[in-house]
Amino acid sequence: MVRPGVLTLAVVALLSTALVGCAHVPDSGPAVPIAIPGASQSSEAELGSVNTQLPDPTDDAEKSVGAYVSALVNTRNPVSLGDKYLAAQTRNAFNQNPSTVVVRGDIQTAVAPALNGSDATTATFRAELVGTVDSGGIFREQENPDWQVQVRIVKVKGVWLFAEPPPIIVTADRFKDSFPPYTVYYAAAPSAITGTNPRLVVPEIRYVNEDIGSQPNQIVDFVLSGPSTELSRVAQNPMEKIKRTRRVAFENGDLIIELEPEAESVDKDALNAFVAEVGWSLSSSFQGAVRLLVGGRPLDVKGFSATQPQSLWRRYNPAVVNRNLPSFYVKNGAVQILSPAGAVDPDRPKLKRPVVMKGVHSAAVSLDLTRMAVVRDEPGGGQRLWIADATGFLQPTLRAPEIGRPSWGGGRATVAVPIDGRVYQVGVGNAAHPTEIRVVAPGGSRLTDVTSFRLSLDGVRALLINGTGSSARLYYGTLTGSTGGALVLTVRELQVDGVPRDVSWRDLVTAAVPVERANGRISLVIAPVDGAPARSQQSSDRSAPYPTTVRVTADPTANPESAVPLEVGGKIVDLSVNSRPENPDRPGSAPFYPG
Repeated sequence: MVRPGVLTLAVVALLSTALVGCAHVPDSGPAVPIAIPGASQSSEAELGSVNTQLPDPTDDAEKSVGAYVSALVNTRNPVSLGDKYLAAQTRNAFNQNPSTVVVRGDIQTAVAPALNGSDATTATFRAELVGTVDSGGIFREQENPDWQVQVRIVKVKGVWLFAEPPPIIVTADRFKDSFPPYTVYYAAAPSAITGTNPRLVVPEIRYVNEDIGSQPNQIVDFVLSGPSTELSRVAQNPMEKIKRTRRVAFENGDLIIELEPEAESVDKDALNAFVAEVGWSLSSSFQGAVRLLVGGRPLDVKGFSATQPQSLWRRYNPAVVNRNLPSFYVKNGAVQILSPAGAVDPDRPKLKRPVVMKGVHSAAVSLDLTRMAVVRDEPGGGQRLWIADATGFLQPTLRAPEIGRPSWGGGRATVAVPIDGRVYQVGVGNAAHPTEIRVVAPGGSRLTDVTSFRLSLDGVRALLINGTGSSARLYYGTLTGSTGGALVLTVRELQVDGVPRDVSWRDLVTAAVPVERANGRISLVIAPVDGAPARSQQSSDRSAPYPTTVRVTADPTANPESAVPLEVGGKIVDLSVNSRPENPDRPGSAPFYPG
């Protein structure tokens, strides 16, 4: 869990000034890219190699349908499948918008008898549906144990072929390997949170079809297709209806994308946002500039440079933190830097004194390490939220019987915190006038029993738990609001196996959720917030029947730690995502990373 690196001057200043401030404080179906006319999604050699592995259709209708199902074991490439099993007039529609489904268990087929020797009949596919993946790589859960679809087949030159696009089917056990998740970024929309001209990109999971070939082609097409319906509440498509005209290329370290001529009618701000989208989405694939072309020449728009160095598009910060961050925890009522047992980190200075001397229940530090929020137990009962500004002076704010852990997200001007079941936004310079964030569930009902809340680093998404005990539910949502108006968090439920006890961001697009099993044991679940159901889990071998306190932290950056500190009943254990707990229990509570 420990990251190498020197604690920045900012956090040293924060910790020392907070001590000074204390003197002033009184005790208290496959991801298929958008088809581009004239563009080849796979090379002829690739398609030829795949086609030789696929069984041939025959003059027997049932065997031809069976051959197609067998072929799905080897490929989910619509071009390969279309060439082999579809009538010519149907192939284009199949390539443009294939019906893609993920199923559990066996795929059953049935062919209706062809009447009076007819050359046309129907084939039916049946399976237990898990979900679908559209042409933009978006997975949607659609549980249906009785799913079935019927398509027409015809006899052409003696063999039976599909006259309507059949579903491209992948079984759930092959989905992970065949369609790996990929983080794709979309330009943030203007709002009260992002401002009138946001320079921010927001991440979303998309599923890449490994059988199609070029990942960069698919990623750029995903960007051009725009954000999902859900993410479109906080993100937008600056290049709507614009497509690429050639395969994505890399040359001398640069990323080269050729677009349709209509791209030269787009304004420079939209083009800059698009470059940031593809730059961040493919940042691991190149080290140079992004170059945009039209008709083989540099794109020509007044005020826009067709060659964009990283120094320009990286300004659209998606809150990817490229520096080492310390982790913190609470011990004996004080905030301290968390140092795992047995770990040696000579580059990280040890905290000489605690940040706040007594009474701290939970805390949060801003991502830039210049702001702090702490929840302290009040001597007369109840709790109070305190906020420290850049000087370290702690300012008292709201008081309530019970206050949840604060969350800064990627900001440093306001902190979000659940108080008596509702979520409030509290400003550093306006702490006396908090505003409520309305949490709206599907159907329009409001959630008013929020016990745990975490903002994402981009500030426009959030995770929360509503309810306690066996009624607790996990939610994910997007945060919107007009300038001067109330903020609204629109959420949907995330299903996890067990009762969620706390939640934190594992990275930019997944959540870390400690859940209580029926036997009282606590397990860690890693849950994608977009797409496939949560499956990864790690037993902590800790018995914690409710109401024992359970709190989790996880590194919310693009490069999460392998271990996740978890508090169970006042002791911290480091859970590894892929193995048994790394370290024994040690006294402490409320572990957290900045954010």
